[in-house]
Amino acid sequence: MDNIKISVSESGPNQNISIIRVDGVVDTLTATELEEVLDRILKRNRFNLIFDLAGVDYISSAGWGIFISRVKEIRENNGDIKLANMIPNVYEIYELLEFDNILPAFENVGMAKAAFGNPSGASPAKKKDPAVDVRTTVEELPSIQSAFHGKRSESERVLSATGSNSRAEELILKAIKDDPFYTILELKLVLEESISDGKLGWWDIFLILKRNRLVSRRARFRYARKLWKRS
Repeated sequence: MDNIKISVSESGPNQNISIIRVDGVVDTLTATELEEVLDRILKRNRFNLIFDLAGVDYISSAGWGIFISRVKEIRENNGDIKLANMIPNVYEIYELLEFDNILPAFENVGMAKAAFGNPSGASPAKKKDPAVDVRTTVEELPSIQSAFHGKRSESERVLSATGSNSRAEELILKAIKDDPFYTILELKLVLEESISDGKLGWWDIFLILKRNRLVSRRARFRYARKLWKRS
């Protein structure tokens, strides 16, 4: 059975930062406990949050959904969520899912704390290529939240039932051919314009990309380039 351990420490009134240290696995079974801790902190009007993930071995879609579903509310209250100390396996998923467009990550808690005093942000854990960087605004977050909020979505059941030859997969591959620098969010919007009988969430699109070995932007560009040469 998966276990999770959560502890909270808080800074003084000048920065009003809450540091949430998480250890264990954040999945469907344990995400509820993390969400309850977050709710208690927000009810106390503390909106500058750092999640210290040094002890986290894995974060499922349910776990990522907690951060995504609350960040809009937090930013509307002049706060933010910053992630720190992710191990390589967790950071890889964070980057592949392109959450670096939404949630800033830092090498350690000290750098995350410093970023609260610097509106432009401190040095992140890893900088992206500015040529393909697409920042997600607060206004775009509602559609992202719906992709993660709650339990297994209807879209995930649709994806499981239709399999690898689904209409969604065809549309995604075509979209990548047209523009290999589409982000996962942009691919999601492309699908929403074409599929009316069920919406695919962020995680579903990631699984399709993973199945086709197109998770990274570099892989998507190489795939598109091969198709361009054949045309």
